[in-house]
Amino acid sequence: MESSFHIALILDGNRRWAKSRGLPRMLGHRQGIENLKKLLPHFITKGVNEISAYALSTENIAERDATEIRNLFREIERLGNDLELFHKHQIRVKLLGDLKPFPASTKKILVKLVKETAKHQALQLNLALGYGGRDEILRAAAKLAKAGKRINPANFDKALDTAGGRDPDLLIRTGGKQRLSNFLPYQLAYTELYFTEKMWPEFDEKELVKALEWFATQQRNFGK
Repeated sequence: MESSFHIALILDGNRRWAKSRGLPRMLGHRQGIENLKKLLPHFITKGVNEISAYALSTENIAERDATEIRNLFREIERLGNDLELFHKHQIRVKLLGDLKPFPASTKKILVKLVKETAKHQALQLNLALGYGGRDEILRAAAKLAKAGKRINPANFDKALDTAGGRDPDLLIRTGGKQRLSNFLPYQLAYTELYFTEKMWPEFDEKELVKALEWFATQQRNFGK
């Protein structure tokens, strides 16, 4: 594995996992967040130093039931308040997306989380919240236009939410679907794509090892 390794995650299947067990869908979201927390130390031990996790999309906020979205905001707050986890494992948090639709209490907790973890260096966790790839691209273009800067690759990279990071080496999507769902479309141009039938709450360290072993067999040529 390369010395710098970035995994993108589409955390799919939480609601279906709950439904298959006769549980409220909110418990699926909670289990999904708990599973992310559980796996973070394993990513570090496996040599991964950056993760981008698709936790809540712009489409989710616009189209899902208001009660479910309120509950999701509460679960995000629970994650943000777990500072002990981030300090213990030296995890730095960066936010991708637009927090405008978020409640003030949720934004406050997330901003504090970013500030409190800014100096950690073992792993960078990019939380995609209120994120949509097309929205990110439009916001980046608008930012450059407002600043009067030319739209070229160097400037555009700096205007994206992911500025300063490297493009993902590997995308893992759980839940059996084989699509990007508007996640990092610009950044995933040459990323290896790994799809698994496992629902996100079922994706454990053993499944992570399987994904990394599959990645190790891929010949990457970046279009050359």
